[in-house]
Amino acid sequence: MLPAARNPFLAGKHRPIIVGHRGLPHLHQENTLAGFRRAVELGIPAIELDVRITADRRAVCFHDHNLKRLTGDSRNLVDLKWDELSRLRVRRELSMGVDSNGDRVSIRYEREEPIPLLAEVLAEVGAAVVINVELKIELPRWWQIDAAAIVAQVIADAKVEDRVIVTSFDPRMLMAARRAHPRLAVGFCFDDTMLDFAGAVLDRLPAFPIDLDKHHHRPRGHNARRVLNRILERDITGWLFGTRVVGAEHTLVGRETVRNLHAQGVAIGTHTLFPLGSTNGKAIATTAATLAEVKRLVALGVDWIETDDAERLQQLID
Repeated sequence: MLPAARNPFLAGKHRPIIVGHRGLPHLHQENTLAGFRRAVELGIPAIELDVRITADRRAVCFHDHNLKRLTGDSRNLVDLKWDELSRLRVRRELSMGVDSNGDRVSIRYEREEPIPLLAEVLAEVGAAVVINVELKIELPRWWQIDAAAIVAQVIADAKVEDRVIVTSFDPRMLMAARRAHPRLAVGFCFDDTMLDFAGAVLDRLPAFPIDLDKHHHRPRGHNARRVLNRILERDITGWLFGTRVVGAEHTLVGRETVRNLHAQGVAIGTHTLFPLGSTNGKAIATTAATLAEVKRLVALGVDWIETDDAERLQQLID
């Protein structure tokens, strides 16, 4: 268990923090103030949100690089100024990608919702919930990392540095955020397919040993998963990039993963349980919506669990 800390994500705890993934997408559109407000009303202790930067350098809460799925507009968010973006609305009926059976799934909400500025969200709910701010890779302009300094400044201006972690799949973003505001706790995100591109080469090597516990069959048969697990549990990204937290796909996390990271003072959270769907087309793990997986992660002592159905997870963990 981690020691006491001002930031709840970094502090030792007896059970994981429940984190509403993109808010409460089973009740309100993702990354909207409506969803964040509802999380506060229901007593959900934490939310995760995604941040992108407009053409005039405003930090907004939005997941996709293109506006089509969420608003119907075919442009890329990075090409619009805030004045243009603020006039768009997140649609009532949204595609959530594919479910665990590979079938297309959509969800319908009561009304359209505006796209919020990060500063608005922090001002309204930053004192009521702790927040995982994920910095998105700026497709198609992937080389741009100025989002990190912009977001770090918004967080500092809101005076919520001790109630926020900043995470990303792009380590350059994390290093830039730390340079801008060294007090921020930043963390690398692990997807269990991120080394699959090298699978054919890695599988020619001898099998890498991994931490397989009795109750859960984690990465098997593919050295890409095994190498990824070793990078995760040895906190190699922390050593390289100065990170203090880790966000990892639940399929990568085992007993030794949590034990080793906690021994190094690193907090570890997992994503995403009870998913509504996969918007990037990636297959959903069969364990993602099971009570057994909830119990396993709680028993391992992970520090937080992200979920698309925070109400359900809260009932199971309380």
